[in-house]
Amino acid sequence: MTIAQPIATDGKQRMAIMNSAMHLFGKRGFNGTSMRDIANSVGLLPGSLYAHIDSKEALLFEIVTGGISQFISAVEAASASTTDPIEKLRRMIVAHVEIVATNPERSQVVFHQWRFLGPDNLPDAIDRRRQYETHFVDVIRLGSEAGVFKPDLNLRITVLTILGALNWTPEWFSPDGRLSATALGEMMADVLLGGVLIN
Repeated sequence: MTIAQPIATDGKQRMAIMNSAMHLFGKRGFNGTSMRDIANSVGLLPGSLYAHIDSKEALLFEIVTGGISQFISAVEAASASTTDPIEKLRRMIVAHVEIVATNPERSQVVFHQWRFLGPDNLPDAIDRRRQYETHFVDVIRLGSEAGVFKPDLNLRITVLTILGALNWTPEWFSPDGRLSATALGEMMADVLLGGVLIN
């Protein structure tokens, strides 16, 4: 990833700071990144960052909650696009992978750095994560009730297994790879649906 360079206007400067923080959190982790690191990456003095942001944690919170909101919006749209539970789950899986593909580095931070939020911000992030899980729980339940998914599935374990697989895709997905995000999502959907469909 190319780290954004300092730009004159405040809005663009703040975006440069956000992009640099996202890159550094993904590369070094939240605890391994200092305000000085972020400031140096955009050509500012550390104290000057506070003209644009409140704190390092505020940056993480914005990255995490904004990222989760993108995933929620994508799966809501995917789920609403069909009434068939099998197709719903397939489209939700593909939508997840497509969002990852737009910025794998951001997705790494969203999935793996949220735990470093403090007590004032962590409950909000956890609530958003649960909202996301609930969309998958609902479609698995719908499929079981419709008789197309196994009736004895443990909903929580099933959903955590699916999301566990999906949430690691930023670690190995390459935008320059042979497969497009959509094609990869379809392949993952084939595998993951195999665990819930009635044979």
